[in-house]
Amino acid sequence: MQALDEEEVQMEDLTSKTKELEKILQQKNVDIENLEASRGKALKKLSITVNKFDELHHFSESLLAEVEKLQSQLQERDTEISFLRQEVTRCTNEVLVASQMSCKRNSDDIHELLMWLDSLVSQVGMQDVNLYDSSTAPEHKELLQKKISSIVSKLEDLQVVAQSRDTLVQIERNKVDELTRQIETLESSLHEKESQLNMLEGVEDLGHTTNSVSEIVEVEPVINKWVAPAPSSSSQVRNLRKVNNDQVAIAIDEDPISKNRLEDEDDDKVHGFKSLTTSRIVPKFTRPVSDMIDGLWVSCDRALMRRPALRLCIIIYWAILHSLLATFAV
Repeated sequence: MQALDEEEVQMEDLTSKTKELEKILQQKNVDIENLEASRGKALKKLSITVNKFDELHHFSESLLAEVEKLQSQLQERDTEISFLRQEVTRCTNEVLVASQMSCKRNSDDIHELLMWLDSLVSQVGMQDVNLYDSSTAPEHKELLQKKISSIVSKLEDLQVVAQSRDTLVQIERNKVDELTRQIETLESSLHEKESQLNMLEGVEDLGHTTNSVSEIVEVEPVINKWVAPAPSSSSQVRNLRKVNNDQVAIAIDEDPISKNRLEDEDDDKVHGFKSLTTSRIVPKFTRPVSDMIDGLWVSCDRALMRRPALRLCIIIYWAILHSLLATFAV
């Protein structure tokens, strides 16, 4: 029994020792894990430092390249500075030479001025005058002042005469402007009346002419409406051409069969009026343009034949225009 008790005691001691050893083993395992974690952190830091070292190495290489580049630029700037210094010295030399030449020129001008004053004094009536003598300077000064004052008075008189002539010219221009405004008002009123009459004539002629002639007659009110705002006959003809170019060309092209009949009726109506295409000078392929010109000519001829006041206004207008051109040319 005593031996069993001793064995049990030994067993208990052994179990207690095994438990202590297990605890120590667990503690060692924890320590090993902590060491491994710290080792991983250290390795990570080491890799980071290695990467940073590589970056610093590349950065140092780039800095060295920049330093070399800056040194080359510095050398270029040094060469430019030396060149600019040479240019500055050259420019200063040129400026000095130019200043010397200008001083010499000014001295020559002063000498010429003194010679001119000497000749002026001799013309005034003083002979053998020394301009460099300060004793007779007041007398010469008074004479020159009198001469200059007389010249200034003459210039003032000429300015007064010029101003009076300018006023007269302005008055004449105002008169011309008034006349032109009156002419424009008369022309506008005449063109309005003419447009009304042509509209009435176009309505009357619609029942007595053929389709091709009626198309040309219908263009006349449009012509007269566009004539009113124009300031001269040349611009009127331009506007008439612009307005009626398409219309007359379309009217002629739409009815090619009735071309001969249109010419015969125009001949009867305008007492033997011949078209431009009948002449040998105008080619045949310009038939639309020549027919447009013939239509415009016939319409203007009708208006002038039926309105003697319009003929008189045109004569007065051209006379005033030629007189104005003559006055401005003179």
